[in-house]
Amino acid sequence: MKIKQFLIDDCCLSQFQVWQSIKGLDFSLVLSNHFDKETPAPGRFINETIRTYENFIDIYYHYSNHTTIVLRISKSPALNNEITQKLKPIVDLHFLQLMLDGEKYVRNKMMESIRDISVLEDLDDLLKKILENALSVIPAADMGVLWMYEPNLDVLFPKAWTGGPNEEIAKMRMKVGEGIIGKTFKDNKSFILTKIDEIISESSNISSDNLFHLYNSVQFDDLKSIISVPIIVEGNTLCVLIVYQKGPYLLLTKDDQQLLESFSDQVSIVLRNSKLYQNLKKQNDLLIQRDMIHNSLIKLSLQSKGLQKIVNEIKKMINHPVMIVDLTDHQQYSSPPSWKWELPSEMIKLNANLQTQSFTVSFNNQSLYIHPIIAIDVPIGILVVEMEEDELFALNKMIIEQASSVIALEIIRNQTLVDSYYQKTNDLFNDFIQCQDYNLIRKKANELRIDHYPFYMAVLIHINPYADFHFLNMQMHKIITQIKKDLGNYISIVFGYGNKVTLVCQFTHFEDQDYVKKKLMFIHSDWMNVHEESLKIGIGTCYPSMNNIAKSYSEADKALSFLISRQLKSIVNYQDIGINHLFIHQPIEELNSFVNEIFQPLQSNKDGTLDLEKTLLAYMENDRQATQTAKILHIHVNTLYQRLKKIEEKLQISFSNPEDILKLQLAYYLRTSIVSLT
Repeated sequence: MKIKQFLIDDCCLSQFQVWQSIKGLDFSLVLSNHFDKETPAPGRFINETIRTYENFIDIYYHYSNHTTIVLRISKSPALNNEITQKLKPIVDLHFLQLMLDGEKYVRNKMMESIRDISVLEDLDDLLKKILENALSVIPAADMGVLWMYEPNLDVLFPKAWTGGPNEEIAKMRMKVGEGIIGKTFKDNKSFILTKIDEIISESSNISSDNLFHLYNSVQFDDLKSIISVPIIVEGNTLCVLIVYQKGPYLLLTKDDQQLLESFSDQVSIVLRNSKLYQNLKKQNDLLIQRDMIHNSLIKLSLQSKGLQKIVNEIKKMINHPVMIVDLTDHQQYSSPPSWKWELPSEMIKLNANLQTQSFTVSFNNQSLYIHPIIAIDVPIGILVVEMEEDELFALNKMIIEQASSVIALEIIRNQTLVDSYYQKTNDLFNDFIQCQDYNLIRKKANELRIDHYPFYMAVLIHINPYADFHFLNMQMHKIITQIKKDLGNYISIVFGYGNKVTLVCQFTHFEDQDYVKKKLMFIHSDWMNVHEESLKIGIGTCYPSMNNIAKSYSEADKALSFLISRQLKSIVNYQDIGINHLFIHQPIEELNSFVNEIFQPLQSNKDGTLDLEKTLLAYMENDRQATQTAKILHIHVNTLYQRLKKIEEKLQISFSNPEDILKLQLAYYLRTSIVSLT
């Protein structure tokens, strides 16, 4: 075990233990070296980092997904800062290995379970096995029920259960929309409930008969959380899989929800396999071929060969030219490569926003079969097949449908890895911009892989915040892909976090910034035209030396804040907002109120012939030069003075009072600034 060697060689520790609690489960001892193995398990202290006992010290390392690693060491060595600094990266590496091993276990378990249950003939046994396998990949779940829809009665009934319920639960009949199960089926969406108040609220419309059978079948005294997931077969919701977690701590997470959603995609394939096996035994050869295809694709997925390998394998199976379009980054993968041509953006946009079913189109005198790749109700890709006839064979359609789930898993896997990288980059970058020391800035820059260039410029991009996190995440990946494509070597670092994209550009020559700014304007314009949604870009000043990246980033953030506060769909340089940087965090309503306080009194109908508002604007624009203003307004100077006198009376000011003049100048500036930028 690598961690053992690190602790002995690098940290000079001779007596130690390593305990770990994965996803909130009980602590288990995973490593002990010259230590009494009978020592008690660590306590669950969420907010503590060090806990001292009589003979040993427990050092806590808390991670995401309720995972905690405790390093127990003897009190004999001094726990100094040098040892503490060495321990952290060692334990972090151990945690990353745990996560990788856990992901590998879940993936292998899911694929193994599908192969196991595919040979079961009895549907009841099949569904029981499905439920057991679902709980095996989510160890925090204590109980689960698989509900099946009966179309003749228009109700859902428990088909399989494990982890607690007795036979009384079999008497329940849930209508569509009734309780958590009925709502999941009706909305065709998964959700997680982590508060008992939410669980009670969602269950408020359950009938008295169903409540009676439910409470007689299982106890819910210490219920903490619930995940409910629909299972879709051939485009129709067939089942609802619901799991429950009980105990003193909340353990189920969004990751578990996503895992169960991914599992449900595989379950749908298995259910359809079972349906075919039960009803169409005469097509046994077809089913055997189906399993071979599925195993071949799953093998590719497990080996993480990538989308190009998958598209090559599909081409061999169906003997038609095939292309995969990854909508998360607009990359295309085709077989044969010579067939790789650009789909029109209108078609990709239509499919990304509207289409959830396969359809046939004609393009360049060629018939194309388009199959969307859907994950968690969000289109994430397109599978395009070139056809010689108007229809594909049923077997080929079956291959395409099976391949789509594997493609979805591969895209999600790639996107998850990128998201993890972006999150770590965001944390490192935040540390970097906080640094003041010259050497520390260089060290953090190396960690971020920021190369040495004469000039740097920071850019912040704000994407319209969607309620659907998965769609927002896809939009973020799209714009980052476009940035990488258009800016190339000018990119020092780029990453996304939430609904913002951070970009640091690097230049050999100061003038290179002009090219990047033009490209950013093109990206902004293209995004607004294609996606028809808000996009805001704030650009900081180009400075020499990486020491000023933090300053440029702060300016880009202020420029972006200015656009957000003004509700503008625009791109702006920090230098261009001028004195407006003083009002970035001032609500637009208050600024408009201040401007209206000056100009609205001049818009009275009684004085319409005098045009006082136009007069004041021209007077301020010409730096209060009477002769020049009168010339522009085509009036006599005396007429101008009469109007100015009227303005003084209306506004109760004096043009000889410096404070009044400053107020007028500020109101004029804000008015013209807001209008020009809008």
